[in-house]
Amino acid sequence: MIRTLFAPIALTLCLSTPAMAQDKDAECRKIGQIATNIMTERKNGTNERRAERRVLRNIPNVSKNDEVLTVQLIAWIYSLPEEQMTPEVSNTLYQTCLSQ
Repeated sequence: MIRTLFAPIALTLCLSTPAMAQDKDAECRKIGQIATNIMTERKNGTNERRAERRVLRNIPNVSKNDEVLTVQLIAWIYSLPEEQMTPEVSNTLYQTCLSQ
């Protein structure tokens, strides 16, 4: 179920990951961590706008791609049903990023 809802973000992941393998792994881990941070904000009752500011503030060396991806991930994660708010979300993002 999460994988089918994830399709719109896959293209952004493709565009935001670098070509080199070690850099790609680090970038994919960063994406997974961004998702985890967004889920934490949502679980804490933070609204989407504030979550965006907080998550972006915690990204080291934030890039324009990070900003775009974060906005898209917030919209997607805040649309998920509560029961789907699991570590599988971050893991799916990480695995999809690696496979791109």
